[in-house]
Amino acid sequence: MYKKALLINQEGKEFTGWTTEDFHPSTGELIFNTAMTGFVEILSDPSYVNQIITFTSSHIGNYGLSKTDFESERPRINGAIGTSFTTSPSSWRAEQSITSWLKEYEIPYSGGFDVRSITSYLRDEGSSMFAFGTGLNSSELKELLEKSINIIGDNSALTAGRNKYDTNSTRNKIGILDLGAKQSIVSVIKNFGFECVFVDPKTTAQDIISLELSGLIISNGPGDPRSLINVVDTVRELIGKLPLFGICLGHQILSLACGLSVKKLNFGHHGSNHPVMVSGIKNALITSQNHGFTVEFPENEFEHSNFGKITEYAVNLNDRSNEGISIWKSNAYSVQFHPESGPGTTDGLKLFDPFFQMLGSKVGN
Repeated sequence: MYKKALLINQEGKEFTGWTTEDFHPSTGELIFNTAMTGFVEILSDPSYVNQIITFTSSHIGNYGLSKTDFESERPRINGAIGTSFTTSPSSWRAEQSITSWLKEYEIPYSGGFDVRSITSYLRDEGSSMFAFGTGLNSSELKELLEKSINIIGDNSALTAGRNKYDTNSTRNKIGILDLGAKQSIVSVIKNFGFECVFVDPKTTAQDIISLELSGLIISNGPGDPRSLINVVDTVRELIGKLPLFGICLGHQILSLACGLSVKKLNFGHHGSNHPVMVSGIKNALITSQNHGFTVEFPENEFEHSNFGKITEYAVNLNDRSNEGISIWKSNAYSVQFHPESGPGTTDGLKLFDPFFQMLGSKVGN
């Protein structure tokens, strides 16, 4: 028997869907994702902590779930909204349905929503915190919102990673400052023949230097980069000390460490078809993106007193927002999108090349 699923924000804007499931109510920043595949990667991406995803694609989960596609060990979203969810997938790779997986971890989901209406609202009014549930009225759901963690000031990246860190035998390995790193990043590093070690984001700069890493990737992750003050301070101390490559949240943290500003986007970039122009690459790259904040870069490159010339390395061709910075004198750069391409096209994989070139002969000695 179908029952109403209700989605509401603090201003009282409501959307309704229909579900056969009973689930615990949830809160999170409501965003929309335009990807037409890669649902398992999206649902398991730690960058989506404290977010409710509206999928604009018509049918979610047609090909089911395979553990080889996991970006982390479980779903990391706070809720999933769509037109319809497939409960009986059809694929030789399917190990179970997405719906059974979400139910296993008590993640609320519901079809029957007018996703076009939700997407139009978010584009016009901007993303905001919503409550999502069945069996509760509007007032009860709005009470939940009052106790929710707002995306502004959210520092959940500090606990979004693996939280189990083994720093034995780290010499000449690539470090990943783990703010919710995707498994795809690890896979790329291994495919290029390198070993990696995860580093707790609370680790001090001096302790990171003592690990004798060949280089450090500042990972993707959820929340507001401006709330990660200690991580920003740590990265500032590391610039020029070892090769650095920031990805998504890591890009924003590297930028903050250089004195740049970060602001909230109106509705963010979430999908796998965002065109980006990268310095030194003739053709635009089609990229996978998931971020709600953006770096404010000045009109011209500028010279940092300690780190050298900082340039805008990449630009989003849809809205001209910043997609990367380079600080070549200090062996550091970053990109706002996901070059590991999980999910998405493989266009961005070439963005790892400068990092591996920076490592030079350090790896394997």
